[in-house]
This record gives sequence, structure tokens and C-alpha cells, in this order.
Amino acid sequence: MSRYFLTLSIFTLCICASLSSQAQEKTFQLKGIILDSLTQKPGEYFTVALKKDSTILKTVISDELGKFSFSTIKEGKYTLILGSIGYQSKQISIQVANDVDLGKVNMKPQGNDLNEVSITASKPIIKQEPDRIVYDTQADPESKVLSVLDMMRKVPLLSVDADDNVKLKGSGNYRILINGKPSGVLTRDPKEFLRSMPANGVQKIEVITTPPSKYESEGLSGIINIITSKKVGNGYNGNVNARMQEPFSPGLNANLTLKQGDFGANLYGGTGVWRVDG
Repeated sequence: MSRYFLTLSIFTLCICASLSSQAQEKTFQLKGIILDSLTQKPGEYFTVALKKDSTILKTVISDELGKFSFSTIKEGKYTLILGSIGYQSKQISIQVANDVDLGKVNMKPQGNDLNEVSITASKPIIKQEPDRIVYDTQADPESKVLSVLDMMRKVPLLSVDADDNVKLKGSGNYRILINGKPSGVLTRDPKEFLRSMPANGVQKIEVITTPPSKYESEGLSGIINIITSKKVGNGYNGNVNARMQEPFSPGLNANLTLKQGDFGANLYGGTGVWRVDG
């Protein structure tokens, strides 16, 4: 009888612990619609980042209707950061205790007052060209400690999910090129390659929204072109960097560039621990 009672008690405690754990893990949804403050047209392909304390937890891209959403958000205080080429960035403080619908979020186009001109006159990190968006990696101080995959979380039109899958305008149908050329390594294991490639070895990341005609038959949503730093003459150079930054810490990346006559090679390697909340 006592053995039965003991077994029943343990079983009851397990149920209570399970229910308590489920209650603590309750999550919510955050959504909104981005509009141009002047025209009231939908703000498509805006980058929307969810930040808690000093850590960017998730990044999404608004769709053609300006809609964006985050799911599985835990209770707490967050900052929403919205931005796009040609618009002033905006930060919104949010307290999440239930599902949150922000409704319409008006984004103001950049003006031409003196303050904005002085800011734009400095070397911009992001440039917009007729057929592409260019992210100047060398102009971003964090490129010294982050991998290329980490940097892609900051590039407009690109998003990286919890499994390190890169999306271009929310689609996985795109091409990644290195200096304008395909790479077999990227075809085999793109996530591992991008994780191990140090951002300080990259000059810029181009998001080409209008692919060249030779890619038309593939129906691509775009092309990601990674431009590496300037080529070296005969010889080699390289670097190693370590990082300690949430949520990608700790990590170690290294790259080595070799050049001898017509032969050239870029070697990348790295290791690290990627923490995913939830």
C-alpha cells in the first residue's frame, strides 16, 4: 500500500511540474502593419528587429502589404526597431503580456533638413542602387567580431531564422555568389560556410533584387553577392578573431587568402556556440 502511495505521489508531482513548466513557457504574438506616413501606402520589405536589452532576438521582413509578425514571444519588455532605405528608422518600446497588435505603424521618409544631410554625408553603411541594396561591411564596426551569417541579420531584405536559414524577402529561392561567381561550398553547406566566414574579410554584401537575364528561368527572388576584401598579390594573408556577443557567443573565426600567379584561394574556418531562446 505504501509503495502504491509513493508511486502515485511521484506521478502527481510530475504532472504538477509539467503544468508549471507549460505555464512558464507561455508565448505571445506581436504584429503590425507598416505604412508610408505621407502616402499611406504599405511599407513593403522593411527590416523589423525585435530587441531585448542589448540583444537582437529575431528579425523579419514586412510583406507586400506592409504586414509583419513575430510569434513565440515570451512575456517581457522589448524594443522594436524598424527601418528601410529612404526612411527614418523608428524604435518602439513594447511590454508583452498578451498578444500585441500595433495596428498601423507610420514610417517617415527621409527629408532634406540640414541635420539629415550631415548624417547622410558620412560614409553610409547601406546604399541603394537601381537594382540592388549594398551593405558596406567595412563601415560597420561589428564586422571585426561577427561572422558573415551574423552580419546578414542586419542587411535589409535579408532575414535569418532560429535555424540559421537565410531568407531574401521571405523566400528561400535565391542564389549566393562570391565576387559574382557561384561557389561549390555554398551549394553543399551554405549555413556552415557563412557561419565560419569572418565578416572582416568581406568588403560588402549586395542584395540584387533584379537578377541578370541569365537567371530569369530560375524564377529567383534575388541574388546575394558577397564581395570579399581587395585581392592580394603573390603570397598570403589571413586573420583570426574571437567574439563574445549574445546570442552568438562564444565563437572563433579565421580566414586565409593565398595567391600565387594565376592560382588563388580563400580558406575559411570557425567554431562557436549559437544560443537560441525558446
